[in-house]
Amino acid sequence: MPGFPPSARLLRPEDYRRVFDTPAFKVSSAAFLLLAQHSDTSNSRVGIIVAKKHVRRAIRRNRIKRLIREQFRLNRPSPNLDLVVLARSAADTMDNAQITSELGRLWSDLQRKAIAK
Repeated sequence: MPGFPPSARLLRPEDYRRVFDTPAFKVSSAAFLLLAQHSDTSNSRVGIIVAKKHVRRAIRRNRIKRLIREQFRLNRPSPNLDLVVLARSAADTMDNAQITSELGRLWSDLQRKAIAK
């Protein structure tokens, strides 16, 4: 299904809390932190956090969120995982190509860790 349906999102605070409290996998870079926990649903889901503290302008926060959603859609992890992606201050200074390549590298690192475990 094209787009980003509700079944692909972390919607409830309990879902976020479960990933934050006991992440099974963690990968990071200067711009992003990805936390993951095995999902008890039938597909992988993602939650996105781009804090105003790190990215001041709303247009930039929205652009980063769009790019994260697109990367998730294209590179959905094969073992079902609940993911939380946190953007850091460095993401604000990156252009679209840099963000896309950085997220691609992080998705592959996460995939490798999830399969190894």
